[in-house]
Amino acid sequence: MNIFRKLRWKLTLNYTIVTMSAFLVVLVILGGLILPRIFIPINRLTPEGIIWHLQRNSIPLLSHILSQSPVDTKLLRILYEDTGANITGFEILRVGALQFNVNTIAIFRSLIIGADGTILGMNGMGSTDLAVGEQFDPTQYIDLEAPYKAALAGETNPEKLVTVYEPNHRFVLAVPIINYAGTKENHVEGVWVLFVDAFPTQEIVPSQILNIAGKSLLVFLFGIGLMGTLFGAFFARGLSERFKRLSTTIDGWSEGDFSSFIVDTSEDEITQLALRLNNMAKQLQELMRRRQEMAVSEERNRLARDLHDSAKQQALAASFQLGTALTLFESDPQDAKKHLEEADALVDAVRKELTNLVHELRPQALDKQDFQEILREYTFDWSQRSNIEAIINIEGSDNISLENREALFRITQEALANIVRHSSASRAELLLKMESNMVTMIIQDNGKGFDVNAPHSGLGLSSMRERSEVLGGSFSVKSGLDQGTEIVVTLPNQG
Repeated sequence: MNIFRKLRWKLTLNYTIVTMSAFLVVLVILGGLILPRIFIPINRLTPEGIIWHLQRNSIPLLSHILSQSPVDTKLLRILYEDTGANITGFEILRVGALQFNVNTIAIFRSLIIGADGTILGMNGMGSTDLAVGEQFDPTQYIDLEAPYKAALAGETNPEKLVTVYEPNHRFVLAVPIINYAGTKENHVEGVWVLFVDAFPTQEIVPSQILNIAGKSLLVFLFGIGLMGTLFGAFFARGLSERFKRLSTTIDGWSEGDFSSFIVDTSEDEITQLALRLNNMAKQLQELMRRRQEMAVSEERNRLARDLHDSAKQQALAASFQLGTALTLFESDPQDAKKHLEEADALVDAVRKELTNLVHELRPQALDKQDFQEILREYTFDWSQRSNIEAIINIEGSDNISLENREALFRITQEALANIVRHSSASRAELLLKMESNMVTMIIQDNGKGFDVNAPHSGLGLSSMRERSEVLGGSFSVKSGLDQGTEIVVTLPNQG
């Protein structure tokens, strides 16, 4: 199971959100910068300005066409088709022959009506009942009759030629098509009726930006989101793989395997982290090596001390007894026999002491067997070897860590060995109480005891104390002359 799957999906989602958000931000910024430049200021959208523009650019051509008899309606149609609705334009980018522009358009409908009221041409009127060649009835449209009649009469005052439906947005114009160059001076050839349904003013810039953004959400966000998701999944997978390599290597370190180190060549923050972890692993490996050396050295010193204090002294005493027996063998065989028997007892004591030391050194598979059973078996064997009665009580479930097992077993070995060597006890009791968050072990005997405040040359008590405290526990000793000895070990339960 990939433990970094959740991280990968979070990174992918973040990539998608950032990509879509960046797209929207860029869209809004570009809209805010470009649209105000191409949309017409409100103060320029006046009836005078519009009529002036039409009379200057379109009316002369229309008056010429309408002055012909008959009127060329095909030419009018061509003129309509050629007349676009573009109002303004803005060049965004040009790359060689490729050019990107933004244009604004007006939404309008128009009619060309002759002086006799006949419809000569129309554009954008949709599915109405109007047709070219029919008579135009201005009363079909709201508030158009007055401007239309004023235009037919040759009125040039813009205020009388305009009906405003929605200020700065929707209105209708009736512009007279006056022939200034014909035989009949200032003769009205017809009327141009222009229905403006939408006009690109700066007033509608915010709504246009929201409109564009809304349509972009439908059209582009899916594609942008898909691209962000794909790129996010690609980069997130690479990142999670790097973290997976880190995790796998660190798991090996936690099990004591320092044969491999983290390899990451990306030269970023994760690489720096990998280098620091590698250095930490090397330092930890060196620390474990030194600790192992110290443990071996400490064990050798303990064995040397135990051999010196017990087996060596007993062997030396046996040697003295044998030497005395050899001296008395010819002169007093009976007395020599007594010395030989004493030497035999001393040699047997040396054998027992060496057997105890061998059992202490024998490794136990604490991680693969029932710890309670291991402790009971060892205590029973110790009782058989030492001829000391042993009582063992264990409470609670066997749910403690391997470190606690190792420490408790070694402390038990040391404590029972001290009972044999120093206490002259006939009975020993061991109580192990395993709780959910704490493990307590009590070992006591009915031996001769000792003064706990007096200095001691041995390392047994200090070794047991160190084993307890290194795991965050505590160690205490209660004893007195002819009162026996009791040791109490308390460890936090990390199982």
